[in-house]
Amino acid sequence: MSTPLESPPLANAWDRRSFIKITALAGGGLLLGISWRLDAADVPATGDFSPNAFIRIMPNGSVSLIAPNSEMGQGAKTALPMIIAEELDVPWKNVTVYQADLNPIYGRQSAVGSQSTQSNYTPLRQAGATGRALLVQAAAQSWGVAESECTTDQGVVLHQASNRRATYGELASKAATLPPPANVQLKNPEDFKLLGTRVPGVDNEKIVTGQPLFGIDVQKPGLLYAAYVKSHVFGASIGEAVLDDVKKLPGVKDAFVLQGVNGLIPGVAIVANSTWNAFSASQKLRVQWEESLGANQSSDSYAQQAVELNKGVNLGDLPAGGKNLEADYHYPYLAHATMEPQNCTALFKDGVMEMWCPSQVPSAGQGLVVRGLGLPASNVIVHVTRVGGGFGRRGSNEFSLEVAAIAQKMEGTPVKLTWSREHDMAHDNYRTAGWHFFRGSVDNAGKLAAWRDHFVTTGRNNQAGTAAGMNAGEFPGGFVADLKFQQSVVNTNVPTGYWRAPGANGNTWAIQSFIDELAHAAGRDPLEFRLDLLAAAPAAAAAPAGGGRGGRGGAGGGASGPRLSEVLRLAADRAGWGKKLPRGQGQGVAFSNTNGAFVAVIADVTVSKDGKVHIDKLTAAVNAGLIVNLSSAESQVQGSLIDGIGAAMLLKITIDKGQVQQANFDDYPLLRMPDAPTVVDVHFVKSVLPPTGLGEPALPPASAAVCNAIFAATGKRIRTLPFANEDLKWS
Repeated sequence: MSTPLESPPLANAWDRRSFIKITALAGGGLLLGISWRLDAADVPATGDFSPNAFIRIMPNGSVSLIAPNSEMGQGAKTALPMIIAEELDVPWKNVTVYQADLNPIYGRQSAVGSQSTQSNYTPLRQAGATGRALLVQAAAQSWGVAESECTTDQGVVLHQASNRRATYGELASKAATLPPPANVQLKNPEDFKLLGTRVPGVDNEKIVTGQPLFGIDVQKPGLLYAAYVKSHVFGASIGEAVLDDVKKLPGVKDAFVLQGVNGLIPGVAIVANSTWNAFSASQKLRVQWEESLGANQSSDSYAQQAVELNKGVNLGDLPAGGKNLEADYHYPYLAHATMEPQNCTALFKDGVMEMWCPSQVPSAGQGLVVRGLGLPASNVIVHVTRVGGGFGRRGSNEFSLEVAAIAQKMEGTPVKLTWSREHDMAHDNYRTAGWHFFRGSVDNAGKLAAWRDHFVTTGRNNQAGTAAGMNAGEFPGGFVADLKFQQSVVNTNVPTGYWRAPGANGNTWAIQSFIDELAHAAGRDPLEFRLDLLAAAPAAAAAPAGGGRGGRGGAGGGASGPRLSEVLRLAADRAGWGKKLPRGQGQGVAFSNTNGAFVAVIADVTVSKDGKVHIDKLTAAVNAGLIVNLSSAESQVQGSLIDGIGAAMLLKITIDKGQVQQANFDDYPLLRMPDAPTVVDVHFVKSVLPPTGLGEPALPPASAAVCNAIFAATGKRIRTLPFANEDLKWS
């Protein structure tokens, strides 16, 4: 198999660069694939092109479909083949799904930004429709009738006028000899039979019975196990490592320093006959690390710098005559804390690096190995395993390069690298910390009149880090004319990366909370205040389309107003918004437009007199276009909501002396069942428009809705996360 370094983009590639490849299988059958004509710039000179298939139909009627993108619990391995099956018109019970390895035939195989279904929807529909058209053509030719007289139904071609029928299996061999049609007719979404229904995940049975699916499950003959030790101080380099003593420890096969590899943080590799022995030896390793410039950095110093930066910013006066308000909001660094720690298995033999990797972007890991070790892309083979939690963490693939460098030293022997939980916590690409210094004004009519936001984020060289920035297009951009925004950067050594719903995960909480403050300052119902604001949109023409960061966060841009209003009203109706509640109970509302989906959340909470918060109910209304798999869609929204409130309630990463202070789940406690919402009620706006993202959009407004509900219950406003230790007692 040949796998170029960069795969061509799948979205919008069909007309310009794609073609259909049809093959007859040995023993009869149809193999149908979509191939991409690659420009010379797309493929390294050493690579070649080896097309695979999306659809395989055998004479017995069995159908195999390929899931091109990584599966990490978001349901892509089920949803994407469902799209093909719908247009192909085959019964789902006849379908077997296989996970694709990295190969350019499948387009861009990245499961990030809630893009898997969005980017694949139309191309995979066309793949299924092409297969259906070929089977109809085969039947029409066999019967000597017009194709227009034939229809399909659940894996069978029918000619009603002559009462003839033929199964796809019977037609597959002939269909494989036919040229593909120049154009295919897609189904009317109103006629879908499979999409929009509830379909269990194709891996569910294997998961509940403990069958090996994940990267950490990979086993190979002669497999050895590795740990890789790096300094916990960001930016420190390796000095001297005492290896002889480590090599004498039980089960240790080798230990060596790795440095000078392009893209690899220097460290010590320990290879043993078990993961336990590798971990145990790593704890006894003695290393002298060279001092890092970031060794004196801390979360406290970052906060002080943010305050100092704000003192030097003047965003102009607020208008006179109304009510003015100031508030400072802060959210902390967060780790991804995936249940499956980072891992990868590699075998280097005869100049070929073969890898088994749980990655959201397998081409990124392949690219690191190509650049780091100087191997041709055609010699780096990546098998994609199921991912035990991603949330953006496995978009960066440094563990791929680490294990490849170790495997190259251990040539001929397969090696599995696993990060310990402590190592995983100390070497994440964290959700950035951020500070919002807000000022706002409401006029005498109780409407938002002005907005000021000095946003301080983290980065390096005065540039915002990965997924750390925002712009004036974020909500309420596009909805208030008098808006001024400025971004400043606190320089740190802390690496940041994409964390579920990048940017919006923290900014929406702050913005929707301050909107709530302004509503109460105006004496307005928070829901009606938002609906009025969405209906106004005076600056719509000046706002970036879709909101800040290309629509990945917030809800900027006046054109989004009607859809946001729609989900707000739906959520309010289902939640019984405005009902009279006793002291200690409250409702809160928030919304977001993230990854193309529009979500409103209403939280019902109870705060006891001793300050303990319980979330009684979360009600979410979602407009995410056409829903492919209703079961998976509900699961994604529920998971996003719980992820959002769990982070807001409990989680923070703090830095001291240039390193992370949290090490495991005892001091980074994920939300447990007793603290989860009693009820999570999800409602989708029915639509036949193409699907939007769904794995992330419900997360951003969840925390704001809960914090706004806590204010309604107690009169205490939460402006710093997490809020688990806030004094919320009331009398």
